[in-house]
Parts: sequence; C-alpha cells; structure tokens
Amino acid sequence: IGDLIGLQVEDEEGNSLGVLKDVLETGANDVYLVSCPGRKDLMLPAIKDCIREVDLEAGVMRVHVLPGLMDL
Repeated sequence: IGDLIGLQVEDEEGNSLGVLKDVLETGANDVYLVSCPGRKDLMLPAIKDCIREVDLEAGVMRVHVLPGLMDL
C-alpha cells in the first residue's frame, strides 16, 4: 500500500484524474481513494475491470472509470 500512495492516476486515454491518496481496506476488495483537483475524491474499487495498470517505476496507475463512479 505504501508504494501506491502518491501515484498519479490516469484514465485509459492518459488524462490525469488526480493522485492516489489512500487505500481503504474493506472485506470484499480494497478501494483506492483518488484526490481529484476541483472536485470531490474519486473512489475506485481495486478490481481488474477498473485498475488496468500500475507502473511503480513511472509513478502512474492507469484506470478504467466504470460508469457512474464519477457521480458518487
């Protein structure tokens, strides 16, 4: 988890969404909390359908934002 905090989070097209600021450990799966400038934090489930790539060396996490997640 410590390696993930601070990663830049991008969508599949390379658009910046924000910075990973916390990982919430739940019973089913973890939830990544992304600090997004100008709007409320984005909560992404740590599942294969959503988290596409984590590149620790580059400091980037690429994600697919599932429909409705930006509205929560």
